[in-house]
Amino acid sequence: MRIVCPSCSAAYDVPDSLVTAGRLVRCAHCDGEWMPVQAGAPEPEPVPPSTVDPPQIVAEPVATRAPPTVPTGSPPVVVEAAPRPSSAMDRLALQSAPPSSRLPLRLAWLASLALLAVLGGAAYAWRAEIVDRWPPSARIYAVFGMSPTPGRTH
Repeated sequence: MRIVCPSCSAAYDVPDSLVTAGRLVRCAHCDGEWMPVQAGAPEPEPVPPSTVDPPQIVAEPVATRAPPTVPTGSPPVVVEAAPRPSSAMDRLALQSAPPSSRLPLRLAWLASLALLAVLGGAAYAWRAEIVDRWPPSARIYAVFGMSPTPGRTH
């Protein structure tokens, strides 16, 4: 069977036994993959012409290049049709974590919230020392309605 790469027009003579229905072949020249049509396969029916004229598209001429010459001794690489790769959403749906593995995540969130509470309490308890060492912080305490020194109002 003679097959021709649709990408680079390289032609190959391949035994019919290697090219079965549903099998992809890969071009040895350009690594393009395609599914060859066997000579005995029925051709698709032509689409009947429509009564509406298609819009006219003006295109610039494309420079054509000569098809590459491929040595007759190098057959194309025959590749099995690979299953369609699943999308990222499909893989995530299959990876649903069991409830027991969520415990470390919940503990990490709890520890983070506890740390923020401790830092907020320290900023409130030692506000006088903080304002003494960093005077612009008095404006931050004023925004939250707190006096920078304990026992004093604004």
